[in-house]
Amino acid sequence: MGTVLLLIDNSNIFISGKEKYGDPSARFSYSYFEKICAGNDTIVKKIIAGSTPPSNDRFWTQMEEKDYVLCKRKRVSAGAGHTKEKGVDLELALEGMIAIGELKPSRVVLLTGDADFIPIADIRDKIRAKEGDSFTLDVWAFSNSMSPELAKVSDRVFKIDDYQESLVYFQGEDGRTEGFKEHYARIEEEKAAEREERLKAEQKKVEEEKAEEEKKPIEWYKKVGLAVAAVVGGAAGPAAAFQALFWRRLLMQKSIFDSSRSHYVAVIDIDKRK
Repeated sequence: MGTVLLLIDNSNIFISGKEKYGDPSARFSYSYFEKICAGNDTIVKKIIAGSTPPSNDRFWTQMEEKDYVLCKRKRVSAGAGHTKEKGVDLELALEGMIAIGELKPSRVVLLTGDADFIPIADIRDKIRAKEGDSFTLDVWAFSNSMSPELAKVSDRVFKIDDYQESLVYFQGEDGRTEGFKEHYARIEEEKAAEREERLKAEQKKVEEEKAEEEKKPIEWYKKVGLAVAAVVGGAAGPAAAFQALFWRRLLMQKSIFDSSRSHYVAVIDIDKRK
């Protein structure tokens, strides 16, 4: 069994997770992450860094209760009513270097995709050059925030995306949480229900339009067409045939009889009747 030093850039994980899923309710499960990244090794120290807006004070209290060493700083003004982090990455990197010197872990797990932590790899290389051996550097991050430079100098790279069903969950404003699968299953159900409602609304509209159309009176020239159509191919009854013949004689000036096909065709110049 080896020993593990865990270094976490909370802001990087929090922000990149929301951006990855396009959902501000996306959250990261640090408790599950500890189990996955440690494996059969023992975590000897956990350091987490980030900023402390008032709404997140409870989060930091919980992490401290779980034996995390906190590197937190208040956000500073960035002008125009905005705030920004300052010095958080540097403090985490320095705390990590101190812990590496004191604990000599066999593995350092870096939970961030930020290139600001490349100095951790430099420390590894210096120890290896001096002592012939050093710790293994594992880097974990969301694919959308993984620095190519940091990935290049690490020993192993892990994409959180590949473990999202275990590590990502969602938390609503009411505090209720949903697992990854549960969250997206609910979304698909809601989309399916919306599609069904939309189809029902469209079908209802078509039926209403059809009903309105049926209520409208049939113009006289349409009646002629219906009567003539009734005897096409000799398939109509005597009454319909008589009606068609009546209209044919009435409109003799505008009618053509096709005896070879046994069809009546009424040609009506509607414009002249307006």
